[in-house]
Amino acid sequence: MARGAASPKSARRGILQPFMPLLVSWSGKNAMSNLRQVDTRGAYERLTGTALFSGFYVNELTARLLGEHEPVPNLFLAYEECLGGLAQGMELDAALRQYELSLLQALGYGVDLETEAARGTPVRPDQTYTYETEYGVRAAQAGDALKIGGDTLLALSGKKPLDPRQRQESRRLMRHIIGYYLGDRPLRSRELFQSQQNQENH
Repeated sequence: MARGAASPKSARRGILQPFMPLLVSWSGKNAMSNLRQVDTRGAYERLTGTALFSGFYVNELTARLLGEHEPVPNLFLAYEECLGGLAQGMELDAALRQYELSLLQALGYGVDLETEAARGTPVRPDQTYTYETEYGVRAAQAGDALKIGGDTLLALSGKKPLDPRQRQESRRLMRHIIGYYLGDRPLRSRELFQSQQNQENH
């Protein structure tokens, strides 16, 4: 709780903004702790348009999947890199997919996209695969709803540029994997973005 921060005279009002890196101290033993001190830690990433909605998605996804008060310094670096990429006009799918993979890695759900789980053989760019959560990559079969080109898996794993087909496949792949860990409760940021898109199309 940041008491008095909404007051026009509060020095904290301009600091407590979305995507502003902060150094904070607080007191209290429950979830409703009181903010004691706050200072900026670096530059403020100004996000607009679809990049802003993407930033809200990153924040909500992180809050939903991480444990409370769980220290993840490596993930914070990936978070800063993602926000910086979004602010600088980086291709949205590339920035978000890399952050999602970093988040899963931080949670201990490392996603190996370069090896077939059953045989341990390298993924081939000219083959088609699917992904089973908590199992891994396997060769696609006729009845599989999710199918991803081997070239998409390798490009995503290697942080290489994605063409339109690869962007679509990687989006479906990561939504499939992350949805498994999120459970049935939908992401509000995703619904907000879709609502905004529908308004712009009418």
